[in-house]
Amino acid sequence: MSALNGDKSRYHRERKQKIARRQRTRELLKRDAVEPRSANPSARAKSKPVSA
Repeated sequence: MSALNGDKSRYHRERKQKIARRQRTRELLKRDAVEPRSANPSARAKSKPVSA
């Protein structure tokens, strides 16, 4: 960290990360609202038979 510029680069990097995280969250929520998932959880995760 330079004495002249302080934490500008770290602040800007974290700011960009926060903005990108919000955009990903919004897209995920929007996609989930458009394509609702199945209410039956067993349809998604099927267990394999285990031989003893």
